[in-house]
Amino acid sequence: MAKIRISRTFIGDESSEKRRFKFCLPASFELETGEILARGCGKYGLYETDVGLHCFYCGNYLYLQEPSLNAMWFHFRLGREYWRAMYSRDNIFINGVPVTGLVDCLPRCLVSDLVEPNPPPWFPYFIVYDGPQFKRYLEKYKHA
Repeated sequence: MAKIRISRTFIGDESSEKRRFKFCLPASFELETGEILARGCGKYGLYETDVGLHCFYCGNYLYLQEPSLNAMWFHFRLGREYWRAMYSRDNIFINGVPVTGLVDCLPRCLVSDLVEPNPPPWFPYFIVYDGPQFKRYLEKYKHA
């Protein structure tokens, strides 16, 4: 059986194609817990999406200051498709990344809204509020 080879073809100057990508600058961030996260691969792989820049190589995202609500909803739904929480003794991992705190801050009653193409009324509040504030909003939302 012959192997299938997939190649990318580009008509035009190859250097012009490379100029479309932006540099994925390596950066480190220190979290409140003292943990240091490293992001960025140092390659020309960032391309524009509707929520910001995404790297082909390392998967790094650089979000816009104020992306549209529809773009954020699409990105949120896509991320939730691949959401996987795992437990290992005293550690909690989400998609392989160790986390502290709640595993899933999205209540079960809202999971059914993830199939909707447009953002539901609760989504802007989910983005802005922290956990307890969002729970208080949901209590009012259910009784309204």
